[in-house]
Amino acid sequence: MPIVSITILPQSVEKKTEMSRVITDEINRITGIPKDAIVIAFHELPAENFATNGEMLFEKFKRIPPEQ
Repeated sequence: MPIVSITILPQSVEKKTEMSRVITDEINRITGIPKDAIVIAFHELPAENFATNGEMLFEKFKRIPPEQ
């Protein structure tokens, strides 16, 4: 039974559902492992726990306009 662990910034249920479907489909396609044996675990961490290029993501997100 494959267990896929994804550490990510908080996402909507809809986005996590789509990600889990696509990942499950691809693991099934590549390995032939039945989809019901594939487990996806999301570990959501707040933006203040991430940095890229020396900048905290919560600071970077303040400058990005929200999705329309």
